[in-house]
Amino acid sequence: MFNKSIPVIATLVMLSACSSQPLSSIPGLGSGPDINFDNQYLRGVFNWWEASPAYRLSAGSNGWYVDVELIADGQPYDFKLSDSLWTPNNTCGARYNGQSPLLQTPLYLICGSDAQNLQFTPSTTGVYRFVFNPASGGEVQLVISKIGS
Repeated sequence: MFNKSIPVIATLVMLSACSSQPLSSIPGLGSGPDINFDNQYLRGVFNWWEASPAYRLSAGSNGWYVDVELIADGQPYDFKLSDSLWTPNNTCGARYNGQSPLLQTPLYLICGSDAQNLQFTPSTTGVYRFVFNPASGGEVQLVISKIGS
């Protein structure tokens, strides 16, 4: 005789095993990356990929930011976020090479050796603010805004 409760018990055992996993290990949940934003730089073609003092992040009311003057010549600006040593766990970028952020639209960056270059193509010449904030799942949120001409 077949016992109908066996599949139910097996399912409950499997679900209870999953529930013992800490939330921080589930993608999209948990705390943000362990990055010291005070020691991060916006690095890209606009500064020869250097950790230049003018491109070091500053603390602001909406997150960590840096302002960059960009020329709208139709060419994309490749960039990443990193510390002065290109430490893999402190280097954040795109999920795939050439991913393009849009103005005023949050984009979530991954951090680590798999992080790829981002590409931003400004529609008009001016000063753009790149704002970074820690996000869940070990990601970093990026929002780009045009702040001046």
